[in-house]
Amino acid sequence: MNFIIDGFNLGFKINAIAPVLKSGQTDLAIKQIAQYVKKKLFTQSGRIIIVFDGRDFHGQAISQIAGIKLIFSRKPQTADDIIRKFIRETAQTRNWTVVSSDNEIRFTAQDHGAKVLKSTEFIGKTFAKRKQGKSISNNKTNPENVDIEYWQKLFAEGTGE
Repeated sequence: MNFIIDGFNLGFKINAIAPVLKSGQTDLAIKQIAQYVKKKLFTQSGRIIIVFDGRDFHGQAISQIAGIKLIFSRKPQTADDIIRKFIRETAQTRNWTVVSSDNEIRFTAQDHGAKVLKSTEFIGKTFAKRKQGKSISNNKTNPENVDIEYWQKLFAEGTGE
């Protein structure tokens, strides 16, 4: 599974990082967001991209922290613009999960077949590989989060189908 994340949108939803952002310590907050995402998705083997709103430099900046690709927009372009463009131009959007609470980004992602998580859902979600190694599994004690496809495959294996 691949993830593209609206960086500051997520950062403002994380209790420990929001005050750092509000205090103007953007560089520190960016590092904290990347570390948070890496810790949250440590079992995932796909690509992880975090997009942040621009800096005062010319050209789009791309860097990496902890194996996560960081993209910074260039004014007047915004992180939202980059994410929407990425979604529109990516051939295999069904292999991507977009993390943002911005409705326009979420609707664009859904329209193009990507999975969508609000930032608060991402924060509350537990990510772990299943034995097959490709899926995200949720807390199975909550019936709303049961992965029906997983259980159908499991029962089909047991019946010899």
